[in-house]
Amino acid sequence: MIFLDSSVIIAYKNADDVNHKKAVDIFQKLNAGEYGIGVISEFVFSEVTTVLALRKSMKAAREVGDVLFEAKEIEIMKASDVFERSWDIFTNQENTGFSFVDASNLACMEMRKDKENSDF
Repeated sequence: MIFLDSSVIIAYKNADDVNHKKAVDIFQKLNAGEYGIGVISEFVFSEVTTVLALRKSMKAAREVGDVLFEAKEIEIMKASDVFERSWDIFTNQENTGFSFVDASNLACMEMRKDKENSDF
């Protein structure tokens, strides 16, 4: 098992990143089974998709998020009951600028049927 930090996933997606070659090597070894399964937390998922949405595009964030969801070599540690609904809100937004964390806050409110939100 190898725990993948967001910096590795972001570097893998960004060919201009100083650590891109190292990230490619890590993912090649992961795909070859050298590490067993790769593990990320929902917080890593959040950070990766938010950074890619802000620095690249919503399309890039959606593509990487979908790959992480579907990859047999990667397990996402789901610590909340609203994680998948948060992803749905995040990927279906248009011009809101919400981060994944913002989307998870909305999903939590939705689940609890809260109508008020406080933020700065």
